[in-house]
Amino acid sequence: MKIMLNDLELPRQAEGVQTVGQVLAELREEIRRNEKVITRVALDGQVLPDGQTRPRELMLPVDRVKVLSLVVEEPAALRQRTVRDAVELTQRLVRQSKSLGRKFRLGDEVTANQELAAFVEDLKLVLAGLDHSTRSTLPAATNPETRARLIEAANRLLPSLDRLYRAQAAGDCIAIADELEYDIYEELATWPGLFGEVERALESLPQPQ
Repeated sequence: MKIMLNDLELPRQAEGVQTVGQVLAELREEIRRNEKVITRVALDGQVLPDGQTRPRELMLPVDRVKVLSLVVEEPAALRQRTVRDAVELTQRLVRQSKSLGRKFRLGDEVTANQELAAFVEDLKLVLAGLDHSTRSTLPAATNPETRARLIEAANRLLPSLDRLYRAQAAGDCIAIADELEYDIYEELATWPGLFGEVERALESLPQPQ
């Protein structure tokens, strides 16, 4: 099994009775010691969800796979990219909240509920990515209050999401529209500016030599 690291083939190959999981575990440890992280894993060109392998794939013998491809990044670069992605996704959610609210107000329930499920999942993705990126780094940043403000912003959104879920369970389209077009929209509209502060705080951290 060939091993590709950031599109470059390593001089060694995985052979013998090893499994993909065993090889991947060894590579993860080597990469961790070099203070980097794996952000994508692919087997014969098939990217695995979230860069993780499922048990079935972990158990594959190496002679059943032609190429194991890894994408590796510096943690600092990964954190900054996560924040930039969060800004872009949040800006899209801000635009969607108004148009999605109108669909509920007009009674287009089937389409609106499908889009609402995707909307909430994207919102969770933003929060999870930012939490992971800032949990261990921002307290040491030049602005130690930035992470606290990020947590406060997320907490302010929780009552709106709770009302949204209750309105959806009750089939109250007007209440759903009100939450999307007003409270959720207004809160999300403040997030890109806050994320800009997060990005600047991350950039101020000492970079690895």
